[in-house]
Order: sequence, then C-alpha cells, then structure tokens
Amino acid sequence: MSAYPAVSGPYGLKAVNEIGGLPYAGSTRMIPIASGYSTSLFYGQIVQLSGGTLIAGSYTPATNPTTVIAGTIGVFVGCQYTNPSTLQPIQSQYWPASTIANDAIAYVIDDPRTVYKVAVGSQATSLSNTSSGGGYMNPAFIGTNVYPLSGAGGSTTTGNSLLSVSGGVVTNGTGNTRVTAAAPLRVVSVVPDTVYAVTQTASTSGSSTTLTLTAANSAIQAGMQISSPSGTGGYSGNYVYVTNVNSTTVTLNSAVTIASGTQVTFLGYPEVLVTWNGNFHSYNNTTGV
Repeated sequence: MSAYPAVSGPYGLKAVNEIGGLPYAGSTRMIPIASGYSTSLFYGQIVQLSGGTLIAGSYTPATNPTTVIAGTIGVFVGCQYTNPSTLQPIQSQYWPASTIANDAIAYVIDDPRTVYKVAVGSQATSLSNTSSGGGYMNPAFIGTNVYPLSGAGGSTTTGNSLLSVSGGVVTNGTGNTRVTAAAPLRVVSVVPDTVYAVTQTASTSGSSTTLTLTAANSAIQAGMQISSPSGTGGYSGNYVYVTNVNSTTVTLNSAVTIASGTQVTFLGYPEVLVTWNGNFHSYNNTTGV
C-alpha cells in the first residue's frame, strides 16, 4: 500500500494564506541570481541571500537541526532571465544550474507570516536531510516544529522542489515523532482533505501504551492517530497517536484499554500547514549577511 495514497509525493512549499487567515495574494520579491550560479533552484524550495544574490537554502537537519541560518529569506517560486542561446526572455519554474544570464531575477515569497501546505516525509532512526519515504502526522503535531527536508532537490521536468517536512526520529522503522526543540517551521494545522485511514485488528493487555496487532502492517507508522470504536482512551477525540512500530508491537503516547478482536483505525495526515519559526527567517533575525 502506497505511503502517499492521496498525495503523489513531495512538491515543496505551497503558499495558501497568512497567519490570522488572510488570503495569500501572490506577493513576491524580486531578487537577483548571479550569472552562472551553479545550483538549480526549484519552485517551492527554501532559499537564502549571499552577497545580495539568491542561493539555495543551506539548512540541514542531519548536521545542524537547531541552528539558525542567517539570510534565509523565503521560498523560491520561479525566475526570469534571457536565454543565453536564443537571447529570448524566459519565464521559468526553476533556475537551471550554471545558466549564464546577466539579468536573472528570482521571485521569492519573503513574507515570514505566510502559511504553506507541504507534504509530510519521514525519518528513520537518525536525522537525515532526505525523507525516508512518505510519512504522516496528526492533530497532536499542531504547535510542534518540523524539519524541512531538501536533500532530494527537485524535478527538472516539472520545475518543482521535492522538499517535504518531518518530525523527529523513531526507534524502529520510519515515521515521525513530535519535536518541541527549535526548528525552522511550525505546524499550524493538518490538511483533512487527504487524511489516510488503515484498519487493523489490535488489542492491549489492560490499560497500556502497548497495542498488539494480530498481524504486522507496513502501512502503520509513527505519527498516525488511533481511533477505537470501544474501550477506554482510544476514541478519535482522545488524540492518542503512535510513537513507534516494531512488527506487531505498536507503542502509543498514552495508555488505552482495547479488547481483543477490536478493529482499530489508524489515521494519518500526509500534508500539513506550516509557517516560519521566529528568527529562522531573516526578517526576524537581527544578524545580517
């Protein structure tokens, strides 16, 4: 079963509105790209300033998960330049690496109040800058922080970034755990339109944080919420969620009581809404570049 049943895969950061609910009106800032800049820039990726020109963002959760990168300015959403071969003006979804153009300009969403929709990736047992595959979060992740995963780069076919976001590492397999330590982005909501549900027979031994499945199910990941039709503490409104999966043993964040033979539903949200966290955005950071 696909880890992205309703979402085909990562697509970068897509602006949807602003904090407070105001609509995103499409406002961007035009920032130059140095002629010959040797790294491709893709629609929806995080970018930063260097010497007054735009470069790819350098945040990497694998090596500096809580470090603020001065000059991080926003999200790249296309560019314009004169084609060096035809001398015709180009409006492009992405910046092709090493293009020679003395008039290259990027469009950047630089408002730190912007809210973005983004696909959820996953982590394994150590922090990586590349997603371990499609992942899930749930309403308990609202208010927590997430890591932008940019290691996959982007597609030169679509021009779109392959950036996704993740929570923290897991003990077994892949998935997401809640992060309260500093990170660039804050979860403000989950996206209900693409929620994914998988049902599996499971039970606990009395009141317990250990849920035992009748058979292993690879579709169940850390980060999913449980919903039980009976028992204690496992109703959807209790917002109990999975913190680890090891074969038929599922660890929960809170103890529940679920009788043998119960069909438990696991709910995962493959998309969330995020916004910038404090001084991770250059406009909220007193350090210049």
